[in-house]
Amino acid sequence: MRCALLYHDGALDIDLGERRGVRVAGNVYPAPLSDPERSCIEALEKPVGAPALRTIIPRSGNISVLISDLTRGGSTGRMLAGLLGFLEAHGAGPERVSVVAALGMHRGFRRGELEAHIGADTVRRWRVIEHDARDPASLLDVGTTPAGTPCMFNRAVAESSLVIVFGAVSFHYFAGYGGARKLILPGVAGERTIVANHRLSLGRDPGAGLARGCRSGALEGNPVHEDMLAGARLLGARTFAVNSVSGAPGRVAFVNAGELDASHRAACDFVSAHFRFSVERLYRAVIVSAGGFPGDINLLQSHKALRHASNALEEGELLLAAAACPEGIGSDSYLAAFESGRHAVSDAVRKRYTRNSQTAISTCELASRFSIYLRSTLSDDLVARFGLCPWKPGYEEYLLEGIAGEDILVIADASRFLPVKR
Repeated sequence: MRCALLYHDGALDIDLGERRGVRVAGNVYPAPLSDPERSCIEALEKPVGAPALRTIIPRSGNISVLISDLTRGGSTGRMLAGLLGFLEAHGAGPERVSVVAALGMHRGFRRGELEAHIGADTVRRWRVIEHDARDPASLLDVGTTPAGTPCMFNRAVAESSLVIVFGAVSFHYFAGYGGARKLILPGVAGERTIVANHRLSLGRDPGAGLARGCRSGALEGNPVHEDMLAGARLLGARTFAVNSVSGAPGRVAFVNAGELDASHRAACDFVSAHFRFSVERLYRAVIVSAGGFPGDINLLQSHKALRHASNALEEGELLLAAAACPEGIGSDSYLAAFESGRHAVSDAVRKRYTRNSQTAISTCELASRFSIYLRSTLSDDLVARFGLCPWKPGYEEYLLEGIAGEDILVIADASRFLPVKR
C-alpha cells in the first residue's frame, strides 16, 4: 500500500509495503459551495442572531474589516472582495473602510503574500493595515475581563463605527475553535493582552499541562474562549461576523454571518459535523500530514496536527508526522522554552510564562507519551531539542516493522481533522 501525504506545496509518497487493512481518514471534505460569493451575500442578508448587514452600515464614521493572517489559510480573496463590494454598494466605500490584518503576534505579510491572500485589486483599491501588537501608541485600553485580562486593542479598530470580523473557522487546540472573537483577541490586541489571555490555557501550575477545558472542539468550560469572547465584547464598537469553513484546499464549504458568538457557534457546529471522525480503538501507529502549506509553515503551526493525532494513538506508540516547516520553529518564545532541553521546559515555564509556553508544554507532553518522528526541513539537532526524532526517507520501513495494517491509521490532513475515541 502507498499513501500520499501533503507536504508544503507538494506531497510525499509513503510505501507501507504489502499491508492490508490500513485505515485512511481525514481525506473526505464537505462538498464545496457552488457559488461562495453569492452564498456570502445571502448570509449578509439573513444573518444569525443579528439584523441584515445593510441595515446596520453606519452613514458616517469608519468601518474596519478584520481578516486573518496567512497561517489561517482559507479562501479569503474572492469572498472578501464580495463583502467589500457589498459595503461600497451600500454607501461605505474605500474612503471609509479599512481592511485590517488581525495578525496578533504572528509575522506580517511579505512581498507578494498580501496580494495572494486577499487579491491584488483589493490591495490596490482599499486601505490595508497590518496590526502591530507591540506598538503601544496604536493601542486603546478598553477595560479588563472577568478573568483579569487587561484589554488593549488597536485604536483605529476600537474607534470604528462598525467592525466586521471576517475569518475562517476550524479546530484550535486550546481555544476550541478559531475564527470570530479570535480576530479581535488576539487578532487586534496588544502583546500584554495576548499573553494574559493565552496564560489561561495552562492550569494553576503552568508546568503541569493544559488547563481543563482547553482542547480542540471545546467551547463550554474553556477559559481561553470565554476570555476571548469577554474581551471582544469590551471592544466598544458594534461587531458583525462573517464566518467561513474551507473544505478541500481552495474551496469554501460553508459561510454564514451575524452576531459574533451565535454565528460562530453555528460555524463550529458545521466544523464538528464534518471534520471529526470516530475511532473505536487506539492505534499502534498513526501517520499524519499537517496538511501542507500553510498548516506546516512552521513547527508552531504543525504542532496542532501532532496534538490531534495523539487522540488516536496508544500510549508509548509511534507517530510519524510529515510537516515541512520551511519557516523553522515559528516563534522565538517557543524555541527559547527548549533552550536547556525538553526536560527543563516545565521549570522554565513555571519561572516565566511567555507567549507560546502552552505550545512548549504541550509538545513536551506529547514527546514524553509517544515516539514521534518528524519529516521536515528542520535540522536534526533542532528536531531533537524538542524531544522529537527526524524521520528520514525509508525510516518507515523499519519503524513500522511488526505492526499490522489494521493497527495503523493514516490522517491525511491532521491539522484540520480531529479523531475522537468513542
